[in-house]
Amino acid sequence: MANIAVFLPRQTILEYAQKVIAEDRIDVQILKVVDNASAVPEAQAAIEAGVQIIVARGLQATLIKKHTSVPVVEMPMTTQEIGLMILKAKRQLKKEHPRIAIVGFENMFTSMEHLEELFDFDLSLYLLNELEETRTRINEAIAGGADLIIGGVKANQVAFEIGFPCLFVETREDSIREALGIACRMGEALDMERHSDAQLETILDTAFNGIIKINAYKEVVAVNHMIENLLGKTGEELIGFPVDKIMPGIDAAGIDRMFDSSSEMYSQTFWINRQLVMLIGALIQYDGSYSGAILTCHKVRGPERPEAEQRKEAINAYPAQGDFHHFLRQNEEISRCISLARRYAMTMSPVLIYGETGTEKELIAESIHNNGMLKGGPFLNINCSTLSSQQQLETIFGIGIPDEKRGRKKSAMENGQYGTILLQEIDHLCPEAQYLLYKAINNRTFWINGSMVKRTFAVRIIATAEEELSAAVKAGNFRNDLYYLIQPLNLRLPSLREYPEEIPQLIDCYLERYNNSYTSRITVSADGKRVMQEYQWEGNLLQLERFCERLVLTANRKRLEEGYIRELLLDTYPLIKSGGEKSTKVVVSHPEALHIMELMEACEGNRIQVAEQLGISTTTLWRRMKKYGIGSKYGL
Repeated sequence: MANIAVFLPRQTILEYAQKVIAEDRIDVQILKVVDNASAVPEAQAAIEAGVQIIVARGLQATLIKKHTSVPVVEMPMTTQEIGLMILKAKRQLKKEHPRIAIVGFENMFTSMEHLEELFDFDLSLYLLNELEETRTRINEAIAGGADLIIGGVKANQVAFEIGFPCLFVETREDSIREALGIACRMGEALDMERHSDAQLETILDTAFNGIIKINAYKEVVAVNHMIENLLGKTGEELIGFPVDKIMPGIDAAGIDRMFDSSSEMYSQTFWINRQLVMLIGALIQYDGSYSGAILTCHKVRGPERPEAEQRKEAINAYPAQGDFHHFLRQNEEISRCISLARRYAMTMSPVLIYGETGTEKELIAESIHNNGMLKGGPFLNINCSTLSSQQQLETIFGIGIPDEKRGRKKSAMENGQYGTILLQEIDHLCPEAQYLLYKAINNRTFWINGSMVKRTFAVRIIATAEEELSAAVKAGNFRNDLYYLIQPLNLRLPSLREYPEEIPQLIDCYLERYNNSYTSRITVSADGKRVMQEYQWEGNLLQLERFCERLVLTANRKRLEEGYIRELLLDTYPLIKSGGEKSTKVVVSHPEALHIMELMEACEGNRIQVAEQLGISTTTLWRRMKKYGIGSKYGL
């Protein structure tokens, strides 16, 4: 049973409490009379002595609640007790319909509805927020015509000083019994909670995996010994802190999404003190809501690396710097891709990334590498489209390297051991390279430099392509067995055109970056951002970032308006259309302008027909052609 302390303001109330405790056989550790000034120190001393629940009333209860963390049970007067006080006041006043004022804290009283009708008196309630307000409230009561004041210790003291009739608010047996009953039930609940906590602690400390319990605010509530060992900290150093502070590599946004979705489980792979772990989270549901989550940490073993191999340095290894938090885009599809990529990082299986130029395919590949079991290994980046068929075989597999060079020139398969090979534009692989890649991934072995020496294939393959490989497979340009091998773990990074609402925020980000680099203060107006938002950006983030850099470097004013942006876009990215022997420069990329040009070509320059097809007047058509800078092409 939880230890209970009872603090009372007067001896008379103490006597009532002693009677209730004796009759109901309630175990109370501390029972004493204290004044208001001593309430908090007495409560703190009681807590140090092991008290877990405190029973008090009025101001004392308020103060103890404010300055301690233990549960406090308040003792408000019951309706019956208030009625007895009213009868006592009427007898004292000897008045048929007296005016009675109650001065005190709200927590001292229960409902007083219908008391005026029952006892034939006028009641006024003057509530206190602070003890210092007592004299002011009494003066207000007297000014309001009160015949008598009912209140606590301070109210009676002030009324007595000025010679005004008053009665002390007596707490009798009913209120004390009710409060002690609540305290006992609360104690039983605390005992059950301690029992449950003991069970949980036993489970936590005997589990083979690391376990973290967090509350709804993502703060650590409990950890087991495995987590303490993994982080090199005690539970006291971890409990109470946000989980992303004690585990810097954790995906905080993923935790937030788990709580927001209320159903989705969370999983991630990352490194803690040179140990790769897989973290799995599940929500704790209680009484129809989610009170927190349980996170379990599982150690992930990578491929066994021979000791001799550990000492070898990878030649031409590319230091992968990218990580998931480097992504500037935050749309729904990007978030989904990152969530998938975090899961893909757990495995050695190949990953295929689709996306246009400039959609940061390389960044997400580096992020997968840096969050996977081969994080410490090399990262090799090979662009298949820049190599001939023979160069692909030499670079990737070592086939065709002259004998005199074999001793000092190694293939990517050798240099990439216990690391990652990024094959950009994998659809440009020649048929033989496709076959060899399929065999290496499928059989987990490869031949060294075309010799008879066979090696274990301990390499993670990440491939990229701009368009779906299914069309290449159908056309016979890509092996179907390799396609089925690498296609399942695929990601598709969306273009900027799919999420134009992101562009203004990206503009601000890039402008800030280059303003800092070049000590400038260039800004773009809302209309200017709108023009950039409407632009197609076929080069996606790559194109947008470089254009923002040019804005900062070449701007002749600090604030760039719509006209300046439009002219610079037209100058920087003209559309070149073939016109027989000569090329025609068309300074436009706006989709509406391109549509107008197509209609003008189809109608052989007949503006009336074009206007009819667009459903606008020829004057409006003329204005739009002037706006987009295509009027001169058609003699306007």
